[in-house]
Amino acid sequence: MNSQLIKKAKYQRRIDDKYSQCLTCERKCKILNGNAGFCQTRINIDGEIYSIVYGLIPALSFNPIEKKPFYHFYPGSTAITIGTYGCNFACFWCQNHHLSKANPLNLFQFTASEDYFTPKKLIEIALKRKCQGTSISFNEPTLLFEYSLEVFKLAKQHGLYNTYVTNGYMTEDVLRDLVDAGLDAMNIDIKGDSDMIKKYCGANVDKVWRNAKLAKNLGVHIEITTLLIQGFNSNQKIIRKLTERIVSELGELTPFHISRFFPHYKAQNYGLSEPTPLDLLYEAYKNANDVGLKYIYLGNLPINNYDNTYCPKCSKLVIKRKVFGIKELYLDSEGNCKFCGFPICII
Repeated sequence: MNSQLIKKAKYQRRIDDKYSQCLTCERKCKILNGNAGFCQTRINIDGEIYSIVYGLIPALSFNPIEKKPFYHFYPGSTAITIGTYGCNFACFWCQNHHLSKANPLNLFQFTASEDYFTPKKLIEIALKRKCQGTSISFNEPTLLFEYSLEVFKLAKQHGLYNTYVTNGYMTEDVLRDLVDAGLDAMNIDIKGDSDMIKKYCGANVDKVWRNAKLAKNLGVHIEITTLLIQGFNSNQKIIRKLTERIVSELGELTPFHISRFFPHYKAQNYGLSEPTPLDLLYEAYKNANDVGLKYIYLGNLPINNYDNTYCPKCSKLVIKRKVFGIKELYLDSEGNCKFCGFPICII
Protein backbone atom coordinates (compact mmCIF):
# COMPACT_ATOMS: atom_id res chain seq x y z
CA MET A 1 0.00 0.00 0.00
CA ASN A 2 1.35 3.42 -0.96
CA SER A 3 2.06 5.16 2.36
CA GLN A 4 1.68 8.59 0.75
CA LEU A 5 -2.03 7.94 0.31
CA ILE A 6 -2.65 7.09 3.96
CA LYS A 7 -3.77 9.85 6.31
CA LYS A 8 -5.19 9.51 9.81
CA ALA A 9 -8.84 10.53 9.85
CA LYS A 10 -9.39 13.72 11.82
CA TYR A 11 -12.75 12.67 13.23
CA GLN A 12 -13.12 9.19 14.72
CA ARG A 13 -13.57 7.33 17.97
CA ARG A 14 -12.57 3.90 19.23
CA ILE A 15 -15.53 1.79 20.36
CA ASP A 16 -13.74 -1.30 21.70
CA ASP A 17 -10.83 -3.61 20.84
CA LYS A 18 -12.47 -4.61 17.56
CA TYR A 19 -14.38 -1.59 16.28
CA SER A 20 -13.68 2.07 15.66
CA GLN A 21 -16.13 4.62 14.29
CA CYS A 22 -15.53 7.03 11.42
CA LEU A 23 -17.09 10.44 12.03
CA THR A 24 -16.38 12.02 8.66
CA CYS A 25 -19.87 11.62 7.18
CA GLU A 26 -23.30 10.98 8.61
CA ARG A 27 -23.08 7.26 7.96
CA LYS A 28 -20.73 7.16 10.94
CA CYS A 29 -19.57 3.68 10.02
CA LYS A 30 -18.49 1.35 12.81
CA ILE A 31 -15.54 -0.39 11.19
CA LEU A 32 -14.04 -3.72 12.24
CA ASN A 33 -10.25 -3.80 12.54
CA GLY A 34 -8.79 -4.54 9.10
CA ASN A 35 -11.97 -3.58 7.28
CA ALA A 36 -13.20 -0.56 5.34
CA GLY A 37 -16.30 1.57 5.83
CA PHE A 38 -19.17 1.88 3.36
CA CYS A 39 -17.27 4.32 1.13
CA GLN A 40 -14.28 1.95 0.92
CA THR A 41 -11.89 4.87 1.45
CA ARG A 42 -11.68 4.71 5.27
CA ILE A 43 -10.13 1.68 6.97
CA ASN A 44 -9.54 0.56 10.53
CA ILE A 45 -5.85 -0.19 11.12
CA ASP A 46 -5.26 -1.42 14.68
CA GLY A 47 -8.06 0.69 16.08
CA GLU A 48 -7.30 3.89 14.15
CA ILE A 49 -9.33 5.10 11.15
CA TYR A 50 -7.29 6.14 8.13
CA SER A 51 -8.13 7.64 4.76
CA ILE A 52 -6.46 5.65 1.98
CA VAL A 53 -7.13 8.19 -0.80
CA TYR A 54 -5.20 11.21 0.49
CA GLY A 55 -3.85 12.84 -2.68
CA LEU A 56 -5.07 9.97 -4.86
CA ILE A 57 -6.44 11.89 -7.85
CA PRO A 58 -7.34 9.63 -10.80
CA ALA A 59 -9.61 12.37 -12.25
CA LEU A 60 -8.24 15.83 -12.96
CA SER A 61 -9.46 18.41 -15.47
CA PHE A 62 -9.83 22.15 -15.99
CA ASN A 63 -13.51 23.03 -16.16
CA PRO A 64 -15.63 26.13 -16.61
CA ILE A 65 -17.34 26.78 -13.30
CA GLU A 66 -20.68 26.55 -15.14
CA LYS A 67 -20.07 22.82 -15.66
CA LYS A 68 -20.33 22.05 -11.92
CA PRO A 69 -22.96 23.63 -12.26
CA PHE A 70 -22.40 26.99 -10.57
CA TYR A 71 -24.30 29.77 -12.35
CA HIS A 72 -24.05 32.47 -9.68
CA PHE A 73 -20.44 32.02 -8.63
CA TYR A 74 -17.54 33.60 -10.52
CA PRO A 75 -19.24 33.26 -13.94
CA GLY A 76 -16.86 32.55 -16.81
CA SER A 77 -14.03 31.37 -14.54
CA THR A 78 -12.12 28.08 -14.68
CA ALA A 79 -11.57 25.67 -11.79
CA ILE A 80 -9.07 22.86 -11.51
CA THR A 81 -11.41 19.94 -10.86
CA ILE A 82 -10.40 16.73 -9.10
CA GLY A 83 -11.91 13.53 -7.77
CA THR A 84 -10.88 10.23 -6.25
CA TYR A 85 -12.50 6.80 -5.77
CA GLY A 86 -15.45 5.71 -3.64
CA CYS A 87 -18.75 7.16 -2.42
CA ASN A 88 -20.89 7.20 0.72
CA PHE A 89 -24.16 6.98 -1.26
CA ALA A 90 -25.57 3.96 -3.11
CA CYS A 91 -27.20 5.66 -6.14
CA PHE A 92 -27.89 3.20 -8.96
CA TRP A 93 -27.85 5.99 -11.57
CA CYS A 94 -24.34 7.35 -10.91
CA GLN A 95 -22.75 8.91 -13.99
CA ASN A 96 -19.25 8.64 -12.49
CA HIS A 97 -19.57 5.05 -11.32
CA HIS A 98 -16.13 4.16 -12.71
CA LEU A 99 -14.81 6.30 -9.86
CA SER A 100 -17.49 6.21 -7.19
CA LYS A 101 -18.05 2.47 -7.29
CA ALA A 102 -14.39 1.49 -7.57
CA ASN A 103 -12.74 -0.05 -4.51
CA PRO A 104 -9.48 1.81 -3.74
CA LEU A 105 -8.06 -1.21 -1.88
CA ASN A 106 -8.29 -3.29 -5.04
CA LEU A 107 -6.66 -0.52 -7.09
CA PHE A 108 -3.56 0.16 -5.02
CA GLN A 109 -1.35 -2.26 -6.92
CA PHE A 110 -2.32 -0.45 -10.13
CA THR A 111 -2.04 3.09 -8.79
CA ALA A 112 0.48 5.01 -10.87
CA SER A 113 2.70 7.62 -9.29
CA GLU A 114 1.17 10.26 -11.58
CA ASP A 115 -2.18 9.76 -9.79
CA TYR A 116 -0.69 11.14 -6.56
CA PHE A 117 -0.68 14.90 -6.08
CA THR A 118 0.46 16.76 -3.01
CA PRO A 119 -1.71 19.80 -2.19
CA LYS A 120 1.24 22.00 -3.14
CA LYS A 121 1.62 20.32 -6.52
CA LEU A 122 -2.09 20.62 -7.24
CA ILE A 123 -2.12 24.37 -6.57
CA GLU A 124 1.02 24.80 -8.67
CA ILE A 125 -0.80 23.15 -11.58
CA ALA A 126 -3.87 25.33 -11.03
CA LEU A 127 -1.77 28.49 -11.14
CA LYS A 128 0.19 27.34 -14.17
CA ARG A 129 -3.07 26.70 -16.04
CA LYS A 130 -4.39 30.11 -14.90
CA CYS A 131 -7.35 28.67 -12.99
CA GLN A 132 -9.32 30.97 -10.73
CA GLY A 133 -10.26 28.28 -8.24
CA THR A 134 -10.54 24.65 -7.19
CA SER A 135 -13.46 22.24 -7.37
CA ILE A 136 -13.57 18.83 -5.73
CA SER A 137 -16.14 16.82 -7.62
CA PHE A 138 -16.64 13.67 -9.79
CA ASN A 139 -17.17 11.40 -6.78
CA GLU A 140 -18.18 12.57 -3.28
CA PRO A 141 -15.61 15.21 -2.22
CA THR A 142 -16.13 14.58 1.50
CA LEU A 143 -13.98 11.47 1.08
CA LEU A 144 -11.07 13.83 0.38
CA PHE A 145 -11.79 15.82 3.54
CA GLU A 146 -8.30 15.84 5.06
CA TYR A 147 -6.79 16.57 1.66
CA SER A 148 -9.33 19.34 1.03
CA LEU A 149 -8.26 21.17 4.17
CA GLU A 150 -4.69 21.48 2.94
CA VAL A 151 -5.67 22.28 -0.65
CA PHE A 152 -8.12 24.99 0.42
CA LYS A 153 -5.63 26.70 2.71
CA LEU A 154 -2.99 26.81 -0.03
CA ALA A 155 -5.53 27.95 -2.60
CA LYS A 156 -6.53 30.88 -0.40
CA GLN A 157 -2.91 31.92 -0.03
CA HIS A 158 -2.78 32.30 -3.81
CA GLY A 159 -6.13 34.07 -4.19
CA LEU A 160 -8.09 31.07 -5.51
CA TYR A 161 -11.65 30.16 -4.58
CA ASN A 162 -12.68 26.68 -3.37
CA THR A 163 -15.81 24.68 -4.20
CA TYR A 164 -17.44 21.33 -3.44
CA VAL A 165 -19.92 19.50 -5.67
CA THR A 166 -21.43 17.24 -3.05
CA ASN A 167 -24.28 15.14 -1.75
CA GLY A 168 -23.99 17.21 1.44
CA TYR A 169 -23.74 14.26 3.85
CA MET A 170 -20.70 15.31 5.88
CA THR A 171 -20.90 15.76 9.64
CA GLU A 172 -21.26 19.25 11.05
CA ASP A 173 -17.69 19.24 12.41
CA VAL A 174 -16.33 18.38 8.97
CA LEU A 175 -18.40 21.10 7.30
CA ARG A 176 -17.26 23.73 9.79
CA ASP A 177 -13.62 22.73 9.24
CA LEU A 178 -14.01 22.98 5.47
CA VAL A 179 -15.44 26.48 5.80
CA ASP A 180 -12.67 27.51 8.18
CA ALA A 181 -10.09 26.21 5.68
CA GLY A 182 -11.57 28.26 2.84
CA LEU A 183 -14.61 26.56 1.31
CA ASP A 184 -16.45 29.26 -0.67
CA ALA A 185 -19.28 27.48 -2.50
CA MET A 186 -21.19 24.22 -2.56
CA ASN A 187 -23.46 22.77 -5.20
CA ILE A 188 -25.52 20.29 -3.20
CA ASP A 189 -27.24 17.46 -5.02
CA ILE A 190 -30.61 16.87 -3.36
CA LYS A 191 -31.75 13.74 -5.10
CA GLY A 192 -35.41 13.65 -4.17
CA ASP A 193 -37.68 13.29 -1.16
CA SER A 194 -36.86 11.47 2.07
CA ASP A 195 -38.29 8.12 0.90
CA MET A 196 -36.28 8.06 -2.33
CA ILE A 197 -33.03 9.08 -0.69
CA LYS A 198 -33.44 6.56 2.13
CA LYS A 199 -34.34 3.71 -0.24
CA TYR A 200 -31.88 4.28 -3.08
CA CYS A 201 -29.06 6.27 -1.47
CA GLY A 202 -29.18 4.85 2.04
CA ALA A 203 -29.21 8.30 3.62
CA ASN A 204 -31.29 10.72 5.68
CA VAL A 205 -32.13 13.78 3.58
CA ASP A 206 -32.71 15.93 6.66
CA LYS A 207 -28.97 15.79 7.32
CA VAL A 208 -28.39 17.22 3.84
CA TRP A 209 -30.84 20.07 4.41
CA ARG A 210 -29.24 20.76 7.79
CA ASN A 211 -25.84 21.10 6.14
CA ALA A 212 -27.18 23.31 3.36
CA LYS A 213 -28.61 25.72 5.93
CA LEU A 214 -25.51 25.59 8.10
CA ALA A 215 -23.20 26.26 5.16
CA LYS A 216 -25.32 29.20 4.05
CA ASN A 217 -25.30 30.63 7.58
CA LEU A 218 -21.51 30.30 7.60
CA GLY A 219 -21.28 32.41 4.45
CA VAL A 220 -20.91 29.68 1.84
CA HIS A 221 -22.57 30.26 -1.53
CA ILE A 222 -25.16 27.51 -2.13
CA GLU A 223 -26.70 26.17 -5.32
CA ILE A 224 -28.98 23.13 -5.43
CA THR A 225 -29.17 20.47 -8.14
CA THR A 226 -31.76 17.73 -8.62
CA LEU A 227 -31.40 15.07 -11.30
CA LEU A 228 -34.95 14.40 -12.50
CA ILE A 229 -35.52 10.66 -12.91
CA GLN A 230 -38.86 9.53 -14.32
CA GLY A 231 -40.81 7.40 -11.87
CA PHE A 232 -38.45 8.04 -8.97
CA ASN A 233 -38.47 11.76 -8.20
CA SER A 234 -40.40 13.16 -11.18
CA ASN A 235 -43.74 13.35 -9.38
CA GLN A 236 -44.53 17.03 -9.38
CA LYS A 237 -45.65 16.89 -5.75
CA ILE A 238 -42.07 15.89 -4.88
CA ILE A 239 -40.65 18.74 -6.96
CA ARG A 240 -43.04 21.24 -5.44
CA LYS A 241 -42.23 20.19 -1.87
CA LEU A 242 -38.51 20.23 -2.61
CA THR A 243 -38.79 23.70 -4.13
CA GLU A 244 -40.87 24.97 -1.22
CA ARG A 245 -38.16 23.74 1.13
CA ILE A 246 -35.48 25.57 -0.85
CA VAL A 247 -37.50 28.79 -0.54
CA SER A 248 -38.28 28.40 3.15
CA GLU A 249 -34.87 27.17 4.34
CA LEU A 250 -32.39 28.68 1.88
CA GLY A 251 -34.26 31.56 0.30
CA GLU A 252 -36.02 32.37 -2.97
CA LEU A 253 -32.78 33.63 -4.56
CA THR A 254 -31.06 30.23 -4.25
CA PRO A 255 -30.15 28.93 -7.74
CA PHE A 256 -31.91 25.63 -8.49
CA HIS A 257 -30.68 23.35 -11.27
CA ILE A 258 -33.03 20.65 -12.57
CA SER A 259 -31.03 18.25 -14.73
CA ARG A 260 -32.24 15.72 -17.26
CA PHE A 261 -31.40 12.12 -16.41
CA PHE A 262 -29.66 9.82 -18.89
CA PRO A 263 -29.32 6.10 -18.08
CA HIS A 264 -26.05 5.21 -16.35
CA TYR A 265 -24.59 2.43 -14.22
CA LYS A 266 -27.42 0.11 -13.08
CA ALA A 267 -30.31 2.23 -14.35
CA GLN A 268 -31.57 -0.45 -16.73
CA ASN A 269 -31.96 -2.84 -13.79
CA TYR A 270 -34.61 -0.43 -12.55
CA GLY A 271 -36.45 -0.22 -15.85
CA LEU A 272 -34.77 2.99 -17.00
CA SER A 273 -33.56 2.86 -20.59
CA GLU A 274 -34.52 6.33 -21.86
CA PRO A 275 -33.70 9.89 -20.80
CA THR A 276 -36.24 11.81 -18.74
CA PRO A 277 -38.99 13.13 -21.05
CA LEU A 278 -38.61 16.84 -21.71
CA ASP A 279 -42.17 17.66 -20.69
CA LEU A 280 -41.40 16.51 -17.14
CA LEU A 281 -38.54 18.98 -16.93
CA TYR A 282 -40.66 21.82 -18.27
CA GLU A 283 -43.39 20.97 -15.77
CA ALA A 284 -40.84 20.90 -12.94
CA TYR A 285 -39.57 24.31 -14.05
CA LYS A 286 -43.13 25.70 -13.97
CA ASN A 287 -43.77 24.29 -10.51
CA ALA A 288 -40.53 25.73 -9.14
CA ASN A 289 -41.40 29.08 -10.68
CA ASP A 290 -44.92 29.00 -9.23
CA VAL A 291 -43.50 28.37 -5.76
CA GLY A 292 -41.45 31.55 -6.07
CA LEU A 293 -37.85 30.59 -6.84
CA LYS A 294 -36.18 33.36 -8.83
CA TYR A 295 -33.32 31.45 -10.46
CA ILE A 296 -34.29 28.11 -12.00
CA TYR A 297 -32.21 26.33 -14.63
CA LEU A 298 -32.71 23.21 -16.73
CA GLY A 299 -29.66 21.15 -17.61
CA ASN A 300 -28.72 18.37 -20.06
CA LEU A 301 -31.13 19.59 -22.73
CA PRO A 302 -30.38 19.37 -26.49
CA ILE A 303 -31.26 23.03 -27.11
CA ASN A 304 -31.34 24.96 -23.90
CA ASN A 305 -33.07 28.29 -23.47
CA TYR A 306 -33.38 27.60 -19.76
CA ASP A 307 -29.80 28.25 -18.67
CA ASN A 308 -29.81 32.04 -18.94
CA THR A 309 -30.25 34.39 -15.99
CA TYR A 310 -32.96 37.07 -15.99
CA CYS A 311 -33.35 39.93 -13.57
CA PRO A 312 -36.15 39.15 -11.08
CA LYS A 313 -37.14 42.84 -11.04
CA CYS A 314 -37.09 44.06 -14.67
CA SER A 315 -37.06 40.59 -16.35
CA LYS A 316 -34.23 41.53 -18.73
CA LEU A 317 -31.51 39.09 -19.72
CA VAL A 318 -28.42 39.66 -17.56
CA ILE A 319 -26.37 36.50 -18.30
CA LYS A 320 -26.59 34.69 -21.61
CA ARG A 321 -24.80 31.36 -21.43
CA LYS A 322 -23.30 29.13 -24.08
CA VAL A 323 -22.29 25.51 -23.50
CA PHE A 324 -20.49 25.63 -20.13
CA GLY A 325 -19.59 29.29 -20.40
CA ILE A 326 -20.69 32.91 -20.73
CA LYS A 327 -21.72 34.55 -23.99
CA GLU A 328 -23.12 37.88 -22.79
CA LEU A 329 -22.96 39.55 -19.38
CA TYR A 330 -25.04 42.57 -18.35
CA LEU A 331 -23.95 43.12 -14.75
CA ASP A 332 -22.06 45.96 -13.15
CA SER A 333 -18.90 45.42 -11.12
CA GLU A 334 -20.93 44.66 -7.99
CA GLY A 335 -23.13 42.04 -9.66
CA ASN A 336 -26.18 44.25 -10.12
CA CYS A 337 -28.45 44.32 -13.15
CA LYS A 338 -27.11 46.93 -15.59
CA PHE A 339 -30.64 47.89 -16.57
CA CYS A 340 -32.34 48.49 -13.23
CA GLY A 341 -29.67 48.04 -10.57
CA PHE A 342 -31.29 45.02 -8.88
CA PRO A 343 -28.73 42.81 -7.05
CA ILE A 344 -28.57 39.51 -8.94
CA CYS A 345 -26.83 37.56 -6.13
CA ILE A 346 -23.75 36.81 -8.22
CA ILE A 347 -20.42 36.33 -6.54
